[in-house]
Amino acid sequence: MAVVEEPRAPAAGGGKRLSRGSGPDWYRQKWLHLAVGLAVAVLTVAFAGERAASGVRAGIDHRLVDAGAGADAGLVDVEAEQLSAARAVAFTSGVSGALAHLDGPGLSRLVTPIQANSTVPMVDVVEPDGRVVLAVRAKGAPAPVASRAGLGLLKQALRNARGARGGRYTALVIFRSGPTLTTISPIMNGRVAVGAVLAMTPLADVLGRLSQEVRVQLTAYDAAGEPVATTATFDPRPLGEADARSLIGGAAIKTRSVTKGYREKDGRLVVDHAAEAVLGVSMVDDSAATGRAVSIYAAIGLLCTVAILAGFWARFTRDRPRR
Repeated sequence: MAVVEEPRAPAAGGGKRLSRGSGPDWYRQKWLHLAVGLAVAVLTVAFAGERAASGVRAGIDHRLVDAGAGADAGLVDVEAEQLSAARAVAFTSGVSGALAHLDGPGLSRLVTPIQANSTVPMVDVVEPDGRVVLAVRAKGAPAPVASRAGLGLLKQALRNARGARGGRYTALVIFRSGPTLTTISPIMNGRVAVGAVLAMTPLADVLGRLSQEVRVQLTAYDAAGEPVATTATFDPRPLGEADARSLIGGAAIKTRSVTKGYREKDGRLVVDHAAEAVLGVSMVDDSAATGRAVSIYAAIGLLCTVAILAGFWARFTRDRPRR
């Protein structure tokens, strides 16, 4: 007896079942795979470039901080050299007597060799009222002046002159010739201060020397944020009075872009244990160029990888036996 199979009941709701080959699912669409792959490639290239740029910037920041510390240490050496020259003049036998008697030729005989044997380009011997009795200059130094009257550093030195110890200071002074690192020492005749000696170096020369030592560009800003001396090959952008005063007061080091392609760290310029101005330490910032180069290399690498994989896939598809 023949057995006849009864037909199956249709699916609930009268729906029609789709065969596996009736149409591709959405997650199998080629355009979706292409979009996801393109997004991953773009993100990979961008991430590689940004990480490379960040690494270069971190290295630049580390070098600038070290250079700033080195510049501060170098400034202490300049202060010590000036103090040594000032003390040599003040304690040389005969200097106080020659100054008390306003003996210019005698002072010149005693002071000129001391200046010549030192690294200090400017030495002035002055009376208590500021009149310059002797001015010795190295080649290229600013011209002498007739008086240093009104110099607060001179009044401070004479007021605190106590024997062989008191009245010696170093400060950043703004003369008409420009900002100058100045060290002063009173000249004592017995217990009486008959005048003072000033050992001075233009701040531009100091920054030039320190820049050679730390191999970065240096700029000094006053309390108003204006650049007063620099070794930079560009015109430094003003810092701003609020930022300058906060840095002099002890705020954290400030990082900024002073001009296109240059990165600068700004901190305190310390002279004789006191913050006198702002020191800017700058160098070329090539992080953006490095980031672009790494992004290009990463993109080329991804394209080459895709081309190689596509070639293998085409060869595999062509050589695969058809059923």
